[in-house]
Amino acid sequence: MRQRVEENRKPHIDAAIVRIMKARQALDHNNIVAEVTKHLQSRFLPNPVVIKKQIESLIEREFLERDREDRKLYRYLG
Repeated sequence: MRQRVEENRKPHIDAAIVRIMKARQALDHNNIVAEVTKHLQSRFLPNPVVIKKQIESLIEREFLERDREDRKLYRYLG
């Protein structure tokens, strides 16, 4: 049951990351995690490990990219 809850939360985490990155265009890892947590805390408290996995998933799906010089900086590709 817990795993199903985690799976159901992933689209909410993805949507929050995309909304934040669309507005900011570029953010470092710690600021994305902080903003996503702040954005979703009224619904649930997202696990930072899950947020990182969803960032990686969004990079694979070409919504985000890592900066070439600073690997902790992400850029929105929309």
